[in-house]
Amino acid sequence: MLTRLPFTLLFLAVMIVANSLAGTLSGVLSESALTNWGISHLSIRQGEVYRLISGTFFSHDLGMFLRQVVFAATVIGAYEWTQGSRRAVLLYVSIDVIGTLVVIFAILPGLVLLHPTIDSEVYADFDVGMSAGGFGLIGALIALLKYRWTCLFVVCVAIAVKIWVSFDAIADSAHLLCLFLGFAAQTALNSYARKPNVAQL
Repeated sequence: MLTRLPFTLLFLAVMIVANSLAGTLSGVLSESALTNWGISHLSIRQGEVYRLISGTFFSHDLGMFLRQVVFAATVIGAYEWTQGSRRAVLLYVSIDVIGTLVVIFAILPGLVLLHPTIDSEVYADFDVGMSAGGFGLIGALIALLKYRWTCLFVVCVAIAVKIWVSFDAIADSAHLLCLFLGFAAQTALNSYARKPNVAQL
């Protein structure tokens, strides 16, 4: 059974090791780990592209770590189990990276320009977590369902409620964007797979 989930197991193992070393399991991610491995608009502009991957595996505190372990195990595990390891890796990584870049270089500047409570200081804020790619896989899993449009609508409403209650410019933008990226990517894969004589990814 576990041999069908190598990506999920490796992902969880890296999360556990990274957060153990960074002090998250003792309560809070250390400030040095956040600034050394987290991602921000300014750090990517400075060429530190490794942060697009490194920031994925850390959590801000123990509560977030526990939630994200369950989230990663469930969402990555479900997609890898049904679609295979290679497709899970390709879809998760591509959506996480592309979605993050779009958020920090397109959506975030727009929010700074238009939102009354968000200023340019947000460009220097470091963030961590795996939820961008995770929401991408939620979108992909929804695209596999019979009632996919209804399910997509329900998840969008849930995100909208969360935004209304407590808006996080980077996280909420990434969640909504990556949800649609994952849905679109899986829809395209579904259509591609229906063509005759097409090898599966």
